[in-house]
Amino acid sequence: MLTVKSFLQLPQFKAFNLVAGKGGLENEITGVNILDNPDASDWLSAGELLITSGYFFSENPEVQQKFIQRFKEINCSAICIKPHIYLKEIPESMRQLAETLSLPIIEIPYGIAFSKIMNIVMAEISGHVNELNQASLEIHSQFFEISLHGGGMKKIAAGLAQMVHNPIILVDTNWAVITVSDQKQTAITDILKKVGDTFLFPIEIFTDLPTNFERIQKPITRSLLFNEVEYPCVIMPVYFDTIHYGFILVCQIEQSLTDLDYVALENGSMAFALEQMRLFEIERTENRIRRDFFDQLLSGQIKDLTTLAAYDTTIDPALNYTVLIFSIQTTGNESTSLMQKKQIEDRLMKSMLSSLTTYIANRFPHLHVFSRKNQLVMLLGTTPTLSTVKTHNEVSDTAERIRMYLEQSGKMDREIFCTIGSTLPILELSRSFEEAKKVIHLLEDDEKEEKIYFFNDFYFDSFLVDSISKEQGKAFYAHYLNPLLAYDQKNNTSFTPTLKAYLAHHLNVATTSRALFIHRNTLLYRIDKIKSLLPVDLEQEKNTFALQLALKLYDLHQ
Repeated sequence: MLTVKSFLQLPQFKAFNLVAGKGGLENEITGVNILDNPDASDWLSAGELLITSGYFFSENPEVQQKFIQRFKEINCSAICIKPHIYLKEIPESMRQLAETLSLPIIEIPYGIAFSKIMNIVMAEISGHVNELNQASLEIHSQFFEISLHGGGMKKIAAGLAQMVHNPIILVDTNWAVITVSDQKQTAITDILKKVGDTFLFPIEIFTDLPTNFERIQKPITRSLLFNEVEYPCVIMPVYFDTIHYGFILVCQIEQSLTDLDYVALENGSMAFALEQMRLFEIERTENRIRRDFFDQLLSGQIKDLTTLAAYDTTIDPALNYTVLIFSIQTTGNESTSLMQKKQIEDRLMKSMLSSLTTYIANRFPHLHVFSRKNQLVMLLGTTPTLSTVKTHNEVSDTAERIRMYLEQSGKMDREIFCTIGSTLPILELSRSFEEAKKVIHLLEDDEKEEKIYFFNDFYFDSFLVDSISKEQGKAFYAHYLNPLLAYDQKNNTSFTPTLKAYLAHHLNVATTSRALFIHRNTLLYRIDKIKSLLPVDLEQEKNTFALQLALKLYDLHQ
């Protein structure tokens, strides 16, 4: 084992001068790294001997203090500095802090090349690599046993905590806490934030994390405040086959991590990823079974209660049901590749389905949910004896509560809206499903100003789309509106929306002008101009209906 003390005793390094941190002479050196870029500190590993010219220290005392503290948090073995190039001399403030932290600072004589130090150190520690490999195999076997016997996330966290002798927090990609190794460790549980039924780790307390740092796919260290005392916290992104599954956080409350602890952390990361893959596969299989049943129900293939009873479901045939479809539209980075976007969407839907299933378990006993592509499809059971108004209110209230839960339980990188079909007996549910899908189609190119849409509010639009072909619709609105539309386009006027508002307010000048926020005389001028452009008399009742229908068809076919 190569320690800082034995390093300084090597013949080649007799001229090196220990200027601070004599309390760390027994620190083990497990690697060596050259560092002259301050942004590269997150790439360092525990036990490494750092070699630097001190370029990024400059003469700024705050920067010097920051990096000495950071190197200690990472558990580097020692810092070798070659002064007189960029750093004239090793400042007294750096020496004092290093002495307090027992972090050795070694002054390199001017004529020694960095490459020579690296070669000698690597030759000295080469035998240690075999020991680490053997220890890695033993650690791997322990995690294999945990996974083999279905230990789950709790046992993975507990096993890893025992290996590294520090508390462990496992979180998903949204920083929702999966498990904590020691629930009695109040220093940790007190900093977690509760949102609904979920606990979140407050990642925002780390103000200097690199952008998309999880892509580094290696542990980084930051300070975490527990009971007004700062402790190093190692954050390990969990990846497998380019897919990000979450993070492991090691709170170094008990002791600093060694290089062997980092080996355990890497193996724990693999166990974490494999367990998440197993859980996702179970959820996917369960969802597929649910989806197959609901596909048959919603397509009308189940035609009698005897067939329905043959399925092992909690559907109550005595209730009426309503189909709710929550459409999830991600608004992520447009530069993301199609493969990455698909992976992100799949993981998002799995996460939302899992979270929502837990949320509705005790709150909505007659609500059933499954996912398909970017949609969460739900069947809400209500008592048939309820009045139409009360049924509508119950469905509306349930939809709003679920929508708010979905929006509040994740990052603000998604848009969610809900479409709702009619409330019908269970064997007629296919109609409710088709109605909810029809509303999605009708809203396809519209701005989603509202969040919840009922089919009943779109019945007329649906009737027009189903009854009048696209060609017939265009011919109809062109007959009545073409001169008006052409004038608006040529002169950049807004006579068409003015006509729409005027008809909607039953040809009432006062209410229309107020709705459009224009003066009465301005509206009268526009109406006179509109009358001159229309092929029919605006004042005749039969024509007002025809014009309203033309405007509706125009909107539907844009």
